[in-house]
Amino acid sequence: MSRRRCTILVALLLTTLCSLGALAPAGAADDDPELSVAITTLEPTLLAPGRDVTMTGTVTNDDDHAWTSVQAYLVIPASPFTTRRQIDQATSDGQAYTGVRVIEAGTFDEMGDLAAGQTLPFRVEVPYEQLGITGAQGVYPVGVQILATDDEGNRSPVAVARATTFLPLVSDAEGSVPTSVAWPFLMPDRRGADGDYTDPRSLLADVGQGGRLRNLLDLAASTPAEGSTIVVDPALLVGVDDVANGRRVGDDVEVTAEQKAAASIFLTDLLDLARARSPWILDYDRPDVLALSAHPDLAGPLREAVDQATSSVLATYQLSGRRVSWPTRDGVTRDLLTTLRGDGGAPVIVTPASVPDWDRRLGSLVQYDTSEGPVPLLVDDVRDGSTPGEDSATTLRQRVLSEAALATLERTIDPDSRVDAVVLVDPQWDPGADWASGQLASAFSAPFVQPVSLDGLLTRSLATYDGSVPTTARARPLSRAQLVAATEILQKGQTLGSIIAQNDGFDASSARGVAEALAVRWRLDRSEALTVAAARARRTGATLDRITIEAPSSVTLSSSKGGFPLTIRNDTDEAIRIGVDLDSSNPALAIPAVDPVTIAAGERRTLTVQIDLGTQRTTFLTAGLVTSQGQDVGATTTFKVQSSSISTVLWVAMGAAGVLVLVALVRRFHRRRTGRGGVTEPLADDDD
Repeated sequence: MSRRRCTILVALLLTTLCSLGALAPAGAADDDPELSVAITTLEPTLLAPGRDVTMTGTVTNDDDHAWTSVQAYLVIPASPFTTRRQIDQATSDGQAYTGVRVIEAGTFDEMGDLAAGQTLPFRVEVPYEQLGITGAQGVYPVGVQILATDDEGNRSPVAVARATTFLPLVSDAEGSVPTSVAWPFLMPDRRGADGDYTDPRSLLADVGQGGRLRNLLDLAASTPAEGSTIVVDPALLVGVDDVANGRRVGDDVEVTAEQKAAASIFLTDLLDLARARSPWILDYDRPDVLALSAHPDLAGPLREAVDQATSSVLATYQLSGRRVSWPTRDGVTRDLLTTLRGDGGAPVIVTPASVPDWDRRLGSLVQYDTSEGPVPLLVDDVRDGSTPGEDSATTLRQRVLSEAALATLERTIDPDSRVDAVVLVDPQWDPGADWASGQLASAFSAPFVQPVSLDGLLTRSLATYDGSVPTTARARPLSRAQLVAATEILQKGQTLGSIIAQNDGFDASSARGVAEALAVRWRLDRSEALTVAAARARRTGATLDRITIEAPSSVTLSSSKGGFPLTIRNDTDEAIRIGVDLDSSNPALAIPAVDPVTIAAGERRTLTVQIDLGTQRTTFLTAGLVTSQGQDVGATTTFKVQSSSISTVLWVAMGAAGVLVLVALVRRFHRRRTGRGGVTEPLADDDD
């Protein structure tokens, strides 16, 4: 028998066994294969009669044993999905229905053996006539299934690995639907208790050539400007700038010249792309807005600090865009939306769980009326389930096209529908270094796709969402203790900032520290969050403690008026401008104000303070340092001031006595001079 006929018979046998797969005895093959599949290319992007389907990708063996006789089969159903609900139901358990294997000779790939840790490519090509589809309009799930033999010689008809994507077939679309891709760029690292980044090496790798953020940025840049929006966390700009210049990376981290150059290039490219794409700007380091909403007595100053941190970064990097809030998927409540609307009406990114009565026919951007006014909501219609296989630029392209195709079909049936195709990319996703093979930009040239940015959608008339919003959140926000710690950072930072002579961005840096203490990422490590916030507050407080005032323990004036010295020590690394406040134990005593003085870093300055005790003999003075706004700085010192002056009556009496003594002496001297001149005087008796 020829090899070709044997191959066909084996394939037919496998297909028959596949239907009996549920009857296969347990343990007949590896119960939990660790094989991963990625689809890297798919042609065509749109299915049409006469167009053969070609799929390529890779299979990686993460098991500790080899798999042999590995085969890759294309899988596709006869009928398409025509609604999004069908896709949601099919993918709800993570095991998407992908149809029937195509087993004709030449349509599957004999990959050979796959060693532990090895990756092999596959390629399957199926003529249109052999797909076995009805040709109806809709979205066909199409994928690849991997069959293989394990290290014990067991081979199951059940696939040991699979990957799925979608292939639209739309032949007579009327019009087009707004289509957009949003690209989030979030800060992946954080600063620890010592002020340094906890994992700068990973951040450098992410923005370097072939890194996750670098790949994501390059893929985003390949798409049309009118069909995409960059969503930027300003903390990422600061973080990349820091590591590019070797700041806050720790003494044990060596940043090479190549890494610095790559980080600088990434920052420049990200800014250039954002400026050209009408970006949406998140609050600095994505703070936990739910926690702020839960504690309104603390929230006001903290929100101002977050806003200052965000605005200062945008000014530094000359970036402008629409401000947007992004709570966690289980952290949206009616009160939160009201609070966010009160802050200016910026769009809020939510998921369908937050707006359970939302329908896709309303569109991805809707208006929700709060007691403070309307707030726009961007509904990130993420799928609760997951399709098998690794995400790639190709699967993203097919997702965009499928969303647009289903929206087109819905609008054909319901002309009043506002359904669109908006895809918010997972911020943790890495499209890989071969992202270009996915040809994502080609999705925007489909006849039923109308590229539009999120700003473009937002400026249109929005449908109103008048359904329910949760009154309580399932998410657990940051604790009140964390907000109190952030408040302490804010207060001490404001005090220190108000006395630094050359502030030069200190206030903005302090505000960034407050925002970082409120980052939503701390929900995953609450004890560390408090440790870091407390350390940052202590560090600022320790700087303030290095600014002190000294006075003599006691001062004695020679009269009711006089001066005494006060010495201000500045042991910080910054020049300061600071004033002195004097308070007397006697409230009736008026003490002249002491003008603020400038003291260089590491220096001391002695001032002479004048005082008039008036009729007071003694008083106790308390000297303290103050900012120009009158805020106390550091500890005070108390000392005694007294006058050595004698009363006026005593001085008069002493003066009169002195005069009498002087008169007596003059008279006696005069008598003696007269006696020597020959004038006879009687001898003085005893009484004289």
